[in-house]
Amino acid sequence: MFTKLKSSKLVQRILWTLLIMFIYMLGRSIPVTTVAMDTGVLAVMKTQTLLNNMAVVTGGQLSEITLFSLGIGPWMTGMIIWRFFTVFGMFKNLTTSQLNRNRMILTFLIALIQAFGLTAGATFTAVDIFGMTSPVLARILTMIFMITGSYVLVWLGNMNSVKGLGGMMIIIIVNMILSFFNNLGQYFSDNSFTGVELLVQIAIFATCLILLMMVTVVTYRAEYRIPVRRLGVSNHLTKDTYLPIRVMPAGGMPFMYGMTLMMLPPIIFSSLLSFFPENQILTYLSLNTGLSTLPGVLIYAVILYFLAIGFAYYNYDSYDIAKNMRNTGDYIEHVKPGKPTQKFIQAKINIFAQIGAVFVILMGAGPLFFIVGQSGKTSIALLISNVFIVISLMLTIIEQVNTLLNWRRYKNLL
Repeated sequence: MFTKLKSSKLVQRILWTLLIMFIYMLGRSIPVTTVAMDTGVLAVMKTQTLLNNMAVVTGGQLSEITLFSLGIGPWMTGMIIWRFFTVFGMFKNLTTSQLNRNRMILTFLIALIQAFGLTAGATFTAVDIFGMTSPVLARILTMIFMITGSYVLVWLGNMNSVKGLGGMMIIIIVNMILSFFNNLGQYFSDNSFTGVELLVQIAIFATCLILLMMVTVVTYRAEYRIPVRRLGVSNHLTKDTYLPIRVMPAGGMPFMYGMTLMMLPPIIFSSLLSFFPENQILTYLSLNTGLSTLPGVLIYAVILYFLAIGFAYYNYDSYDIAKNMRNTGDYIEHVKPGKPTQKFIQAKINIFAQIGAVFVILMGAGPLFFIVGQSGKTSIALLISNVFIVISLMLTIIEQVNTLLNWRRYKNLL
């Protein structure tokens, strides 16, 4: 049995994932020693823009500066910006190595901006290097540690993609689960309940959580099936052949990348305020681009909509689908192969992209409209989208595990 477990691909991947999870949990608890331990990092910014709640979906931790405070946020933001470039055909003639190098440079620039903004209100310890002692030097070292930690996380995520389960997203899952239990414990510690009240609160919370999980699973797996026929094949098995299009084509990606993008403007405005502290426009923007303000929620809703549409078209390319169907001899009844098939599939994708975008806005931005001006309740409003993110990512891992199990069943035939 030990030999079988040792040679199992699934067991090996699970062990690698557990190791990477342990390294991440260890790194997020290692403080950067150039920052005073009692520093209230983002004490003001956190109440205004609630960056700490949004950083949960990037694996970051902004309540204090640690080795992994930035998380994989710079990488996620860089991927969104890079995809925007590729839509317009930019950098299409670059080699794979050049593309990777340019993406890493873009990630570095974003990490530099975030590290600079997050260290704006920190108190630094004295650092003596070659007889030089300066707060500026300590801040530079702090930023180097934070940027390095972000790159280490990207490397760990890529390593998990090759050898583990869940890829880069395992970092987000771990951070969101840890944050969930921290917020839950903080809620019950801040409010005094009697024994009966505590049981009622737990029962209500558990019921709502179970219902939310059920809705998430149903909506994530719901799909529209287009019957497909195969040229020259006529038997009872062809009746079950179909082209699936998910009701939510973008999945949970808009929530994760939407919060990642919402983190960048407040940090940029905070960084600019350190140079122009009297600028009224920057002050207004820094105070009104968070998820507890009406302008911030509206911006977030718009970002969610465009991300939902963009990821839907990214996940379902009608041209590639129609081309593959033509090459394999598949066709849709009463629809000619080629361009007509592409238009037919694109029309279906357009419909479900809009349905998915509306659903994403209702789940992500809808609850935030009811708590505008109440920054203390934003974490509760974000719980809906956070649950959807965790469940959708977990379902992806389950699908990956099922694939490995199915591969093990058929490997003797290969």
